[in-house]
Amino acid sequence: MKILSILGAGWLGLELAQTLKDRYSIKLAARNEEAKHRHRDLGFESYVLTENRYENLDALLSCEYLFINYPPSKFNDFLPFLTKLSEHPSFLNVEKIFFVSSTSLYPKASGIYDEKSEITSASNPVYFEAEKHLQKKVHVIFRCAGLMGGDRIASKYVSNTLVTDGKSRVNHVHRTDVIRAVIFAMEHDIQGIFNLCAPMHPTKEELYVYQCEQCRFVPPSFSDKVASTQRIIDGRKLEDLGFACLNKNPMEFID
Repeated sequence: MKILSILGAGWLGLELAQTLKDRYSIKLAARNEEAKHRHRDLGFESYVLTENRYENLDALLSCEYLFINYPPSKFNDFLPFLTKLSEHPSFLNVEKIFFVSSTSLYPKASGIYDEKSEITSASNPVYFEAEKHLQKKVHVIFRCAGLMGGDRIASKYVSNTLVTDGKSRVNHVHRTDVIRAVIFAMEHDIQGIFNLCAPMHPTKEELYVYQCEQCRFVPPSFSDKVASTQRIIDGRKLEDLGFACLNKNPMEFID
């Protein structure tokens, strides 16, 4: 059985592990001893890895597949951590390496953004620099739109608040489809940079009102104090290779 190491076993990474545990031998990186024991209680091999502790890299990088999924906000200095990771001798021996990036690196202005869009001033410079550093060292970079699904329901975070840009379009992707995209890339030996985003882009007002009705949340109120943006993330590049999102409409991301 091939080995999948997941660096960043949180809301997305742990669900990936649970989904693939019958197909691959799973190793998880933990931020501390407590998390390591939680992982092991779930039946996973787990090792502590932080920006101050690298002694378990040999074990974690002894794998065929590597999934790097760390929010930069969890680190004091994310880029040196990635450097330490990617310069390890075993890094180049991994069969396929995934790096989870974000569509937040695209400009915030209205427009349609695909993988060929020029990024002259990144909205998220940490992800931008991380991609530059890893682009020739990893096989797949997934730029994820706003991650939803499970307990993440967009309207929950704005319930009973004031939304000042309700006419702006949303760019979301369901966790299930991110996991499916990982599996798709594994099975079809795909490489490159890909946006992961649902193909439908309702306005914030449409989405929040509908979800609040369905979930019985107190709806937000809306004003037009802030100009709306028609910023669309285009995820068709992966679709052109045969992938299709199961969850197409973010309004329905209420499972």
